[in-house]
Amino acid sequence: MTEPASNHPFAATVATLRDPAGLSDRTAEAYRRALDAADDGVFVSMVPQQVVSAAVRKITDRLRRGETLALAGTIFTAKDNIDVAGLPTSSNVPGYGSIPDASAPAVLAAEQAGAILIGKTTMDQFATGLNGTRTSGTICRNAINPEYIPGGSSSGSAVAVARGLCDFSLGSDTGGSGRVPAAANGVVGLKPSLGLVSSRGMVYCNRSFDCIPVFARTVEQVFAVLEIIAGYDPADPYSREDAGRIPLTPSPLPSRRLAVLRPADLSFFGDNIAAATYQRNVERLSDLGYTLVEIDFAPFREAGDMVFKSAMVAERLIDYGDFIDASPNAVVEPVRKSINAGRDFSARDLYKILHHLQALKRETRLAIADCQALVVPTIPRLYTIAEMCADPMEKNNVMGTYTYFVNPLDLCAIAVPGYPRPDGLPSSLCFVAKDGHDAVLRRLGAEFEI
Repeated sequence: MTEPASNHPFAATVATLRDPAGLSDRTAEAYRRALDAADDGVFVSMVPQQVVSAAVRKITDRLRRGETLALAGTIFTAKDNIDVAGLPTSSNVPGYGSIPDASAPAVLAAEQAGAILIGKTTMDQFATGLNGTRTSGTICRNAINPEYIPGGSSSGSAVAVARGLCDFSLGSDTGGSGRVPAAANGVVGLKPSLGLVSSRGMVYCNRSFDCIPVFARTVEQVFAVLEIIAGYDPADPYSREDAGRIPLTPSPLPSRRLAVLRPADLSFFGDNIAAATYQRNVERLSDLGYTLVEIDFAPFREAGDMVFKSAMVAERLIDYGDFIDASPNAVVEPVRKSINAGRDFSARDLYKILHHLQALKRETRLAIADCQALVVPTIPRLYTIAEMCADPMEKNNVMGTYTYFVNPLDLCAIAVPGYPRPDGLPSSLCFVAKDGHDAVLRRLGAEFEI
């Protein structure tokens, strides 16, 4: 069997590969623990046990033949809007979707590298929400405090990692769904540059800026996965032709300048502990030798508002507008309301927004041109499930305050846990960089990591 290197990002979990039976035992235990979580709402469906066992045998044989598999021995899950051959792709909506014959390229790439898929995780229906309560089934609860929301829409993906049910997980990110649940559950969430990872084999929200993020416990782990699943996909028209040439290995930074928001632009919506912990996290950056440069958040906020408050929301009607017309009661009311808002706009409205968005892209890039990245709180505050359900529209929008703008502006981002709050809840900083600067996020995240 191949010996895992001591500096391997998943070294602790793949140490079982020293024993020929280790991979089988570890996978069986992971599968058992996942089944035990079935009533907790984390999973929508499970890969059949015989399929998992066959995957273990195949990987074991490849290792015995001397193959080097970067993700050998790791267990992963995929969000329910990502295709997995033989399992329904339902976006957590009863009656929607089909059973695909082929898995999404990102799933296939992880499996080819030796990772073992055990199941598909829950989500806010049609990936429309940042809180994790928008489901017709059992709400997946926060891994740290079950009274709180898990964040969304990739709720199950983050919770599965945080609870140790898998080593990494794939989700989707349109307005923050790869970062908000990471922050809510104290794990790392990486939203790569648009087109760096093929998004083929997904149910789309806004295909123009949807992407597949990675959840794991450490910065090096999410990048170990990204190195495997990144690459040009000629069958995906939104895949970047230069995807294979974008550096992912960190190199020395040209400067130690980071953009931060002016105090007047920061709001934690009444959560004073969140505000104090954010300040402590930012002070850590200063202690690490970074120069913090205050910038105006207004153009970033304006771009973020477009995700749900402009004609761009009409793009969501493409994949499931007809389904909602035919089966309106299959989705919960906040999801239905958010998606149907797209019917109120004209083509002229859309082009006006796209033209303005292009101007905002230029303005925001100039704002951070002299900095390595923009640093923001990943989420302003964390709500209880009861608080979210009592005010599902407004409080959901609060969750996206510092995430909505990233995708429409074609930026990349990583959410990294910060100092724990005095009340035991997690905190998180988000580093946001220009597209193609994913390696910068790797260095910044690794240096900040506590």
